[in-house]
Amino acid sequence: MPRSFSFFLLSFLLLFPQTSWANLRVVTDITPIYGLVAQVMKGVGTPSVIIRAGSDPHHYQLRPSEAANIEQADIIFWIGPELTPWLQPAFDNLAADAKIISLMKIDGLTRLAAGADSHVHHHEDNHDHEDKQNHEDKHDHDGKNEAGHHNEAGHENSGIDPHLWLDPENARIWLQEIARTLSLYDPENAEIYRENARAADHKIAGLQRRIARIMATSRLMPVFAQHAAFAYFENRFGLEIAGTLYDRENEAPSPGHIAELHQLTRNLPKACLLAETHLENNVIASVFSKTDLLVMALNPSGSANSPPLTAYSDLMERLANGLEKCSTP
Repeated sequence: MPRSFSFFLLSFLLLFPQTSWANLRVVTDITPIYGLVAQVMKGVGTPSVIIRAGSDPHHYQLRPSEAANIEQADIIFWIGPELTPWLQPAFDNLAADAKIISLMKIDGLTRLAAGADSHVHHHEDNHDHEDKQNHEDKHDHDGKNEAGHHNEAGHENSGIDPHLWLDPENARIWLQEIARTLSLYDPENAEIYRENARAADHKIAGLQRRIARIMATSRLMPVFAQHAAFAYFENRFGLEIAGTLYDRENEAPSPGHIAELHQLTRNLPKACLLAETHLENNVIASVFSKTDLLVMALNPSGSANSPPLTAYSDLMERLANGLEKCSTP
């Protein structure tokens, strides 16, 4: 074999890994992202998820088996350090050879400022979802790692709300990036990934239309949430969360916040509450003592003990069903 051709072949293999799909190990951070990746990989393989479903992604202790999955990963899809800053050191120490995709960095997403008015777009590019398969973002995806190795002070406090997956438009953009990345590492199954991404996109688009119809034709009771995690969903569909039960993450509500909630619910006959985890009954009894309250178990980070392959669309289905239940005659 000519020396020049051998050099070309070696360079090509280094730039475009030809990992067999049977050995391609894909890891995700949270259940909704697992659901998106699992849909794209359907019929080829199944990803693993780091954070157990129903757990709080903001504060989590890795199990040895989860650390092992990170260490063995070929590709990792995660939201980014804005959601799980504690994962960054684990990736730095355990996943030096993995392709790490920080989904918050993908072009074209709707991004909202943390704590900002949920009905104002922080940033959004227009995309034609029929042409999403040709989407190529402007980041350099041929490098091994996109996440980490920046170490800016306070990168987990970038000012962007990290719950981007609650806007289905963002999820649809991610489907194309997931398919593109998997196709790069597993070109033999590229068409399967593209077809799966198209099918998942079609499913999410249908759920978007259903939710939009509910919002357009229903009169909702006031909707409360456990904490401020639904800004992207509010922004996309025009929902207004009347208030949040907790004013600080993983802490009991302050007396001042309880007083504010009493003001909101004082003359409220009916309301809905999106409950992510177990709530203290005395807090609910105090705040909604004179309100007929409908409590719906809905964790935006995933609530199933064993996440299904349809975890993302299931989340949107639960949100749609919850809105229907919160509708008044």
